[in-house]
Amino acid sequence: MGALPPPPQRRIVEVKEKLDGTVMRFDLECWLQTPDLAVGRWVAEAGNAFGAPPGTTSWGVWWRSRPYGAYRLHAPDGALRAYRLDALERVRIGGSEVRYRDLLLDVWIDRDGVARVEDEEEVAAAVAAGTMTAHQHRRVRCTREIFLQRAEAIVARVDEAVEAAVAAVGAGGGQAADSGGTR
Repeated sequence: MGALPPPPQRRIVEVKEKLDGTVMRFDLECWLQTPDLAVGRWVAEAGNAFGAPPGTTSWGVWWRSRPYGAYRLHAPDGALRAYRLDALERVRIGGSEVRYRDLLLDVWIDRDGVARVEDEEEVAAAVAAGTMTAHQHRRVRCTREIFLQRAEAIVARVDEAVEAAVAAVGAGGGQAADSGGTR
């Protein structure tokens, strides 16, 4: 990705609902929002709660119609570090927020395209404790297979969404721009 245009002034709040009902909110730059797609960016400041080096960026990409969301992570110098994919349900995009329920399972994809599944033990514990329903567990298992069998296509879809968002902001938009083939 080349030089970015100045970030948009508009903000979007990422609202992450956990299985236990806990809600977490993250304030992001809103680079693109359509009824089916939201692209936000977080830029780490010094002393951030995640311990990320200042200037680290995370592009969040969510689709209303997909069982996952994704983050594209960059080092402070702009170099791509990795992608993180999250199994989700109930993705809603509207107003000034993107809201979803997190289903625990994450997959990391490194720069070489190697996928690493995380949090399977958390999923098993949630099933055993009854905090994850049988329907949610099936969704997680299906999404895990999508992650592992279609990692390359998902990464391309994430890149396409981020590039569309950058182009929309560069053209003076970002709101209700066409999401192209990202659906």
